[in-house]
Amino acid sequence: MRKLIGRLFGLSAIAGLLTFALITPVAAVAGYASSAGIVAFEGLPEYIKPVNASQTSTLYANQDGKPVALASFYHENRISVDYDQMSPNMINAVVATEDPRFFQHGGVDILALIRATLGVATSGLSGPGGSTITMQYVKNTLVEAANIEGDEAGIALATETTIERKIREIRLAIALESVSTKQEILAGYLNLAFFGNRINGIEAASNYYFGVKAKDLSVPQAAMLTAMLRAPNAYKPDVAENLPIAKTRRDYVINNMRDEGYITAAEAETYKAEPVVPNINETKTGCEANQATAYFCDYVVWVVRNSEEFGPTLEDREVLLRRGGLEIYSTMDLELQNTTDEVVKAELPVDNRWALGAASVSVEVGTGRVLSMSQNRIFDQEVDDDPATTSVNYSTDKAYGGSSGFQTGSTYKIFVLAEWLSKGFLLGDQVDARDRVWKVEDFSAKCGGIAGDWDPNNFGNTQFEYLSALSATIQSVNTAYATMASFLDLCDIRDRAAAFGVKRADGNELLYVQASVLGTNELSPLTMAAAMSGFANDGIYCSPIAIDRVVVRSTGLEMKVPTTECNRAVTSEVAAAASYAFQLVVSGGTGSASRTPDRVPLAGKTGSTDRFLHTWMTGYSSKVATATWVGNVSGAQNVGGVSIDGTPGGILRHEIWRQIMTVANELYPGEAFPSPPSMYLGASTVVMPDVNALPPEIALEILRDAGLAAQISASQVLSSNPPGTVAAADHATGAQLPRGTLVTISLSRGGTVAVPDVAGLSIADATARLLSYGFSAVSAPQPSQGQYFVHSSTVPDGMVVGTNPPAGSSADALGAVLLIISKGP
Repeated sequence: MRKLIGRLFGLSAIAGLLTFALITPVAAVAGYASSAGIVAFEGLPEYIKPVNASQTSTLYANQDGKPVALASFYHENRISVDYDQMSPNMINAVVATEDPRFFQHGGVDILALIRATLGVATSGLSGPGGSTITMQYVKNTLVEAANIEGDEAGIALATETTIERKIREIRLAIALESVSTKQEILAGYLNLAFFGNRINGIEAASNYYFGVKAKDLSVPQAAMLTAMLRAPNAYKPDVAENLPIAKTRRDYVINNMRDEGYITAAEAETYKAEPVVPNINETKTGCEANQATAYFCDYVVWVVRNSEEFGPTLEDREVLLRRGGLEIYSTMDLELQNTTDEVVKAELPVDNRWALGAASVSVEVGTGRVLSMSQNRIFDQEVDDDPATTSVNYSTDKAYGGSSGFQTGSTYKIFVLAEWLSKGFLLGDQVDARDRVWKVEDFSAKCGGIAGDWDPNNFGNTQFEYLSALSATIQSVNTAYATMASFLDLCDIRDRAAAFGVKRADGNELLYVQASVLGTNELSPLTMAAAMSGFANDGIYCSPIAIDRVVVRSTGLEMKVPTTECNRAVTSEVAAAASYAFQLVVSGGTGSASRTPDRVPLAGKTGSTDRFLHTWMTGYSSKVATATWVGNVSGAQNVGGVSIDGTPGGILRHEIWRQIMTVANELYPGEAFPSPPSMYLGASTVVMPDVNALPPEIALEILRDAGLAAQISASQVLSSNPPGTVAAADHATGAQLPRGTLVTISLSRGGTVAVPDVAGLSIADATARLLSYGFSAVSAPQPSQGQYFVHSSTVPDGMVVGTNPPAGSSADALGAVLLIISKGP
């Protein structure tokens, strides 16, 4: 009895406070609504205001000019729908069970409130609730807002069992009813409601539990979902152990619908006789939902995370993506994407026994729009030891969910050639391609120091002599490109690459050591595809973008998105000249295996690293640029030493690139590239310097600095120059020579020589022999010079009997020798 009296006194206090709240004059309520109610909601983020709670974001691709949904992102699985997209069965079930007078009261049902209070006071148990649907919605919205902000205190305030909280809900409910319709409130309530399994909202719940839309729910289905509102995880029908109590609660809802006149008694009995039969429609969400587009999808997610357009902090951007109800329209061309994914995984299966990786990216020329991106792995964000699965995107930089990149090998030569042409050198210039050990002093690097000798060699240790820069590009000759780099500055080559958007995938600075010109920097396929598109775009590089536009579903307003940034990387003339060389790479050089069966003009460059650990094919049409990588994710397998269904490993990059570009050419027909100015196809001229009498090492350096190739003759010559110095060259000082012309210098062996014995030879034979010894002149005496005609018993008349200087004596090699002629006996 004492407990009952205590409860009744408590009830009096509660009733008094509630009555005070409810009898406040309408004007005061209206004033409070504007100051406490509406202001409270206006202070919430746009995407969780009443009737517009946290919503799923959707990613779209392009197919035939139309958007196609690819993936959904959410913190809570929610698909918000309007009131008219909800089944009347669901509306009736909820109202009959949760708030029978919902359409009559103004936000608070005083009768239900008093009944609930009396039940608590008299029984000490929690009987039927006194909160209306509007009050429940207010509470759920406040909890949602606090949860999004990570406000633990706010969550506690919205859920604490206190009179103050209840009064706050009452007043906010009245305020909300003054600015919203019943239909808006009920729709908001059902869109926000939790249905277990991270499922929020009636549409997502209908899809998951019964495989139907909310507008198509039957009475038993609607009753089951309404039953879950009281205790979602206890009554969810996808757990077999829950089914008995779930049916009991469902039948309770059906009885409520009968009692409120929504269905007849006979219908109620029929519905209750039906078992609870869920039709679970469980699908993966996020990027994992569609493996063909998963890695492109993941790149878009990272673009959102890294872009200030979507919020000032990473946390803000993540919340927006998973709660903001965004319609994200990506740049993906779904047909090209599907082709890329199919080809990559067909040519190098995900379960290949070497665990080799492959990735390919295509970018639209002139816009930076990424059209496709895939790799031979299954996208899975769970950490495990299965080499066939990974969340690492091989196509992108580490800051965008990617790897630390892969060495590009000779593909990097495109930037050396761009710098070569930009500095005034030409495609026809001859280049010394002989093997040599390069000293550190052979190179310049104005931005910092370099160290160490460098001994580059060619694929297969192939030996070359001299060839043009064009031939060196077509055949990808490392030793020739080492020479080309020696005429340039290594820092300028690095900066030229940076002008094409090149940066290391790991975020560190680009290397500019000697070997970097042959591709030792680790880059991503996306970086290389975008760089290649710069050559196709008249020398203008445009940064890659993955999002065309973003629309906030609830408002229809477009958000600002990251846009491409373009800059001129080289002149249009240089771009045309480089493209001319790269076209020959594809038509008849190292990239010929990548030729497509159509007649679309293509240009490109191959690349491979030492021991064939990484292989590349990068190239472009006038419309699309594609970069394909095949290599080691980890380990040191020689790619050229494997075979996939008869295809040599070294050919895989070409097979992938060719098939992708064949489809790209159909979707984006390419045109002829601009013709390069004729001057770039020839060779520049240089002046032959004076190297006479110089030491050979200095002479070689002077000739090389002048842009000429040089070699030393194996035979030394007689000369008045000091022995070992340059005695002669096969081109005259001051002559105009094509750059790279090979100059042969001969060294002096000194100024004197022993006169050979030519007695008994004819005048002609003696003359030839003496000249062969290096004497500059040999002459026979005139008839007036009688002293040089002598009798001889051994040498016939007219033959040479001696010389002046005499045989065996030392004579000046540049001097003349006079023959002495026999007059006979």
